[in-house]
Amino acid sequence: MSLRARYWKMQSSPTSSARELLRAFRATHASRTHLIGEHSWVVIDGGRGEPPLVLLPAAGGSAESQFQLIDRFEKHARVISIGCPATLTRVADAVTGIHAILNDLSVQSCYLLGQSLGGIFAQVYASAFPERVEGLILANTARYSTRRARIVRMALSSARHLPRKAVVTLLGARVKRLLHGHPDRDFWLEYFGRDELERVGKRGIANLGACVADSVRHADGPRYVGRTLIIESDNDTAFTPAERQALRESYPQAKMCVFQGAGHLSGITRREEFLAQVAEFMEPSQSPQLR
Repeated sequence: MSLRARYWKMQSSPTSSARELLRAFRATHASRTHLIGEHSWVVIDGGRGEPPLVLLPAAGGSAESQFQLIDRFEKHARVISIGCPATLTRVADAVTGIHAILNDLSVQSCYLLGQSLGGIFAQVYASAFPERVEGLILANTARYSTRRARIVRMALSSARHLPRKAVVTLLGARVKRLLHGHPDRDFWLEYFGRDELERVGKRGIANLGACVADSVRHADGPRYVGRTLIIESDNDTAFTPAERQALRESYPQAKMCVFQGAGHLSGITRREEFLAQVAEFMEPSQSPQLR
């Protein structure tokens, strides 16, 4: 049996751990780096079918951090995961980078799925290039208030002055709360605290805060008016109820999905339901295949 065949068998097994899946994913998926201006963007492009699903990860995450979503969707569609450079500090630079990457990959139209900070990037991109977006999916994101954006920036900027061990401890405490009781919690604790932290470094965490603060400048800009899906959790502590309400009011045309009893990382904690919602939005006939 080939490595790729073993990978797909493992991927479909309910007993396979996230760690095993990631190991197999790395052996079967290559990434590509796009140098755009001062930033290096790492992209994973797999599967076939147009229009593709483009993933913008939460928390400035890597392209690889979306491996579980890539796994499931690339059997039915082309999936492009765009990691966030650790050097990024402005939303406008994110939009420029995303647009250049899609041009490089000859993508004329796509479904755009942004989670958390990736959802903020997705909103601004879709408003700037609505003709390139077949549908917009916003997951566990919102519109930061000016005050909250300032607080988040200050909190993340403090990472530059802390020992690495302290940063790992704080990050681990956050992940533990978000993934309380989840069977893959230990895997994600290790992944975020080692792989992702080594990629972005303390400076990269501070830069995420700068992106959050900068996002307020785009809050009153034009809005995408095409097909939109908003995926929300009723216990999402990353945003206030008022910030989530502001997002809903910005997209009156949106289909709403609210996960009850879920938190900020619904793509992990409610993965099967999350996948089904995205698949149904993209193409109703895909939904049964993904379950």
